[in-house]
Amino acid sequence: MNYELTDEQKEFKKKFRAFCEKEIAPRAGQVDSQAAFSSENQRRLAEMGFFGLLFPQQYGGSQKPILTCVIAWEELARACPATFLSCGIGSSLAGIPLHFWGTEEQKGKYLSRLIKGEWIGAFALSEPHCGSDMAALKTEARKLGKNYLINGTKSFVTNGPLADFVMLVALTNPGPEPNRQMSIFVLDKGMPGWSAAPPLEKLGARGSPVSPIALKDCTVPESNLLGKEGEGYDYTAKTKEFFRLGFAAYSLGVSQACLEESVQYAQGREAFGRPIAHFQEVSFKVADMQMFVDTGRLLLYRAAWMMDQGLEAGPDIAIAKLFLSEAATWCATNAVQIHGGYGFLKGYKVERLYRDAKLGEIGEGTSEMQRKIIARTLLGERF
Repeated sequence: MNYELTDEQKEFKKKFRAFCEKEIAPRAGQVDSQAAFSSENQRRLAEMGFFGLLFPQQYGGSQKPILTCVIAWEELARACPATFLSCGIGSSLAGIPLHFWGTEEQKGKYLSRLIKGEWIGAFALSEPHCGSDMAALKTEARKLGKNYLINGTKSFVTNGPLADFVMLVALTNPGPEPNRQMSIFVLDKGMPGWSAAPPLEKLGARGSPVSPIALKDCTVPESNLLGKEGEGYDYTAKTKEFFRLGFAAYSLGVSQACLEESVQYAQGREAFGRPIAHFQEVSFKVADMQMFVDTGRLLLYRAAWMMDQGLEAGPDIAIAKLFLSEAATWCATNAVQIHGGYGFLKGYKVERLYRDAKLGEIGEGTSEMQRKIIARTLLGERF
């Protein structure tokens, strides 16, 4: 296995990092302080081709390898975690189900507009009473002639308040075994019976709006069913692999930013007559950050490479996501410690990164759920 990037990927990484540093990073503090999604960031990313990285050229994309996409995700998360959460995980990945299982009509309507940056997407799975437990879903889609009548509430929907369309998981066959009960629907904003609540106040990633979405007798044409009825469990499981990979990239970007801020501060801040980088208490923290970042990047790249090769990558994605999310929290904590009192002040980047980092251990499957996936792979389903 060769994890060395190709010349094309190296050049892409260089150009995309330069783009993020010029166009995205300068607005990151404002995005956080105002807790507001940046439409300007969305527009710039669309011009750069970011939304089309995963998708075919016939819909306006460039269909790069998953590893190339991961490179872009890391760089965007390094520049502004909130923007990556909305434009990367929240919106770009809403196109994954469309890409794999959508009809040509659905792809032409939704996927092409997402790639152009004209529309923002979302994926609605979690409900107030359940997150990772898909078998406990209650949102129901009942067939009525050529329509479905959907009732239920989805929680923690990234981009919920502003999404133009949502990929929504609902029960269509309550009787059969759990993995044949669910289906996925494409819902347009403004459909009768659809209502999105105002954005929730959050600890971190404040510029990525999250809200519940309520559906009360929401009438959806059968043409908005994604793929086959009853296949939603399998579709969601595949989609969640990309979500986990995205969250691993989110945490890697946060960790890299913490490392860079810590190195710069340690070299410039003086105590007892010399830069604090001279003190082992600081230099060892920076060394450990580099260790976590490099190890996590190898895990992430390996998982992405496996997906590109068509190999089973679920457990490896879980390992990458688990390691990087907990590494990001550690890196952010120690970045604040290196900055001392300044790290505790609003306006300092590490204070924002400290709040952003924690989401990695919660979003798209908690650390406990990742350990469960890994353990089940080792010990077998019956344990």
